[in-house]
This record gives sequence, C-alpha cells and structure tokens, in this order.
Amino acid sequence: MTYLFTKEGCGKCDWVKTNVDLSSMKDVTVMTLNREDPEALALLAYYECVTLSEKKLPILVSDSEEVITGAVNIRKYLQEHCS
Repeated sequence: MTYLFTKEGCGKCDWVKTNVDLSSMKDVTVMTLNREDPEALALLAYYECVTLSEKKLPILVSDSEEVITGAVNIRKYLQEHCS
C-alpha cells in the first residue's frame, strides 16, 4: 500500500490532489493529518515521518517504504508507478 499524507489548508497537498487522478489509483490511500484521524498520525509515526511532516507536506510513502516529498516529485512517482 502507498500512503499520501496531506493536511487541510496545505497548498502543495491540494495541488497534488488536484493534478493527480488519485481515485483511479487503487493502491494509494490518502491520509489527512488531523486530530480526528488517529490512524493517519499512527501511520506517520510508524514510517518515522513525524518530524519531516512538521517541515514538509505532502509526504508519499511507497509500498517499498520509500519516502518522497515535494508535490512535483510525488506526482511524477505516482504517474510512473501507480497509473
């Protein structure tokens, strides 16, 4: 499973969600980081990305546990690996 960690009000997160057809990618789960979703926070901690998330969002964790940041890098990865 590939996880895309985002948060509301993040321009780069919104850009990825707008410019990539995430609904057609079965193996990609969008996790919104907020107080109402403890599972998203737990997964972020599991992949050791909490500190990174304080500086950079969105974050993509691939099924091989590769961590990718940057909206353009994430879009490129998703188009190459998940389309």
